[in-house]
Formats: sequence, structure tokens, C-alpha cells
Amino acid sequence: MRRIHNVIFDLGNVLLKFNPGEYLASLFDDADLIAQVQRAVFCSPEWYMLDRGVISQEQAVNRLVKQYPQLAAEIQLTFADWFSILKPISPNVEVVRSLKESGYPLYILSNFHKAAFEYVSAKYGWLGLFDGGVISYQHQALKPEPAIYQILLARYALIPEECVFIDDSLANLAAASEFGIRGIHYQSPDQLRLELNFVLK
Repeated sequence: MRRIHNVIFDLGNVLLKFNPGEYLASLFDDADLIAQVQRAVFCSPEWYMLDRGVISQEQAVNRLVKQYPQLAAEIQLTFADWFSILKPISPNVEVVRSLKESGYPLYILSNFHKAAFEYVSAKYGWLGLFDGGVISYQHQALKPEPAIYQILLARYALIPEECVFIDDSLANLAAASEFGIRGIHYQSPDQLRLELNFVLK
């Protein structure tokens, strides 16, 4: 087996916390309403269209308000400050810093909205530690579609067998494995450190 040289990170729920339910609970105190808004917004085709970079957030809001006029105010409130839920998972950011200090090339591979990615890029300087990355909206491709992995490998001339990819989605890891990329299914900071130590030794 080839030695791992490159470490690829997902962002959401690996390096940045993303918990829509918790966020909605801070806005609304009715459990049924929270469930309705979560389905309408975070489980919508529009949410994935934002990840794919084919509509703007303003267009998504307009489309969703038309579909759910009874939730218009709640949808607008939800979008007004949702970026605030994207907070660093500090122990994992420290893993990134440690890997960088050890000389590993680091990459991002993530499904992310344009406006949200611009927000976190401006807010969190540690994202500058990465040597590159492929973000879904930039290429109109989403994990686990093969194209997004092909783009990452080609853009940075990466040898798949020399890469490890950390993601919280088994489907995304399965797709990466089709290219020969080794995967770590992220579950907790301690588990991540243990598995990385094993993979990189």
C-alpha cells in the first residue's frame, strides 16, 4: 500500500459545525414549526441547488417562500443569519495545524454554498492553511458524484492511493474509494486523531 502524502478534509461537521436543528431551536420554540422549517429549507432541492452553485441565496429564498407561503416569515428569518451556525470544531482545526506543521499537503473537498464559503473564508484564517480545494458551487458538482473527485485529483495532480479523505458521510467516502482514495469516516475528534495516526504512520 502506498504511503499517504495528502490529507483531504470535508468542511461541514468535520471542521465546521453544521447543526440546522440546533440553530432553528434558537429561533423558534415550537417543535412542530421547527420540523416544518427544517424540511422546507434544509431538505429542499433549493438547498442542494445552492451547494451546486446554480442559484443564489436570494433566489432560493424567493422560490421557497412561493412554495411555502405559510412559512414565509420563518424561511426569511432562517436564511437571515444561518451562517452563524458554521463554527469551527476546534480540536479538528488543531489537527489541521499539526498536519501542516508536519509538512502534509492539505486539501478541502466540500459541498458548500457560495455565500457561506465566502463568509467562512473571510472569518476563519486557518482555512488559509490548505494548499487547495474543490468546493461544489465552484464546479456545479456535488459529492458523491464522480466528477467532483476527478476535478480535485486532476487540478492538483494527486495520486489517489497517496490520499486520505476525511468525511462524515459514508456515501461520500464510498465514492472516493472508487478512485482508490482511502477514507476516514469522521465521528469524533478523538476517533479522528486515532485513525489519522494509524493511517499516516
